[in-house]
Amino acid sequence: MAVASTQLHGMAAVARRHGAFRVPTSCRLPHHPLASSTKLSISTSGVGGKPFGFGAKIAAKCANENTRAEELNLRSNQAGELVAAVEDVTPQKRSAKIHDFCFGIPFGGLLFCMGLLGYFFSRSTVSLVLGVAPGLATLFLGILSLKFWRSGRSSFLFILGQAAISAVLAWKYSHAYLLTNRILPWGFYASLSTAMACFYAYVLLAGGNPPPKKLAPAPAS
Repeated sequence: MAVASTQLHGMAAVARRHGAFRVPTSCRLPHHPLASSTKLSISTSGVGGKPFGFGAKIAAKCANENTRAEELNLRSNQAGELVAAVEDVTPQKRSAKIHDFCFGIPFGGLLFCMGLLGYFFSRSTVSLVLGVAPGLATLFLGILSLKFWRSGRSSFLFILGQAAISAVLAWKYSHAYLLTNRILPWGFYASLSTAMACFYAYVLLAGGNPPPKKLAPAPAS
């Protein structure tokens, strides 16, 4: 037994001397460049690697930016709700259901044409005074009212002028009808002028022309 033990010790010594028990290179683990440089740091939150510290900072920064964006979105939504509430509370401006120039321009054109025809056939100055002149004035005021309405400006003065012309014409035509008792043209003109005077009065009392669609306030939902 002693001889066998001595032989084994001798063989082990020879093997250590000549590298017989070295691990082959094919069985060794590959060497990674980050393996030697990576250092672990132990903290209360766990074990972490120093090379990943930069990524952690970027992640924290992104989280802060996301939180800030969410706060801004929340404030924007609150501001939008506040504006909507204020618009709902704000009373809408009263206005008529129809514009003055919708009837004013045709009325002025009719007076002008009929007065011009009456003057050509009868050569009467009454046709010029009670037909051409007021018809041209009403037509002109109606066109100006339309232009001011399209630009978003008030056309109150033009509506008032058309109303005054219609009222004067209604009185003149009614007086001529009472004197002559003729339905055409004085009775017809008297009725038409009276109706137009009432229409202009309605537009004025209702608050003027309705605003254009691009300027009209949104209806409350």
